[in-house]
Amino acid sequence: MRQLDAWVARHGNGRYERVTFEPMKDFMIPEDAGIQQDRRELRDFVQRLLARGRLSSVLEIGLGYYGSTHVLWRLLFKKVITIEKSHERIRAFGTNLRAFHRRWVLDDGKSRFIIGLSHDASTVDKTYRCAQGGVDLLFLDGDHQYASVLTDWLLYSPLVKPGGLIAFHDAVMTVDGYYGVPEFLERLSRGAIDGRPRTIETIAHTTNMGMAFYEQH
Repeated sequence: MRQLDAWVARHGNGRYERVTFEPMKDFMIPEDAGIQQDRRELRDFVQRLLARGRLSSVLEIGLGYYGSTHVLWRLLFKKVITIEKSHERIRAFGTNLRAFHRRWVLDDGKSRFIIGLSHDASTVDKTYRCAQGGVDLLFLDGDHQYASVLTDWLLYSPLVKPGGLIAFHDAVMTVDGYYGVPEFLERLSRGAIDGRPRTIETIAHTTNMGMAFYEQH
């Protein structure tokens, strides 16, 4: 967490997002944008991961503006696959990571980037080839509208190995028209998606973010 703190301090406003976060308007980043994560929620989730001891590979949907979770996953996993629709975000992340480490580190084989919309056929094909053998964690943090969360879950949850985790960010965000994660999780927990109820654990130290996850069987 200290290494992640150092990364956060160098990007955006240098802080983890405030509890008073409001959705971006007109797709613009506010001037004082911070990392859209809560430190306590990340810390608790990392503790869950370390206790499980299954940290070979992770697939995340969405790099975000500063790539904070990709930085975190690199510290924990041997292989990190990120699907991101913006080529410029990936380029900026590489530049920022080089400045942070004072050398180029993305040639170590840990990080893989797939550029494209997560639901595009070519993206799905590349991801499945890149994640051959499966992943230990699927972290869904892309478009949070209900249909998008459902689509990403349908497409990529089969890649998670038995005993692995499927996790969702912004699990308690309920702004109408922006976030459908809570609705999806509620339906998933009672088996309304595919007839199979899931036991979902939620980590929420905020009223507007939160992380939820369940074990793949």
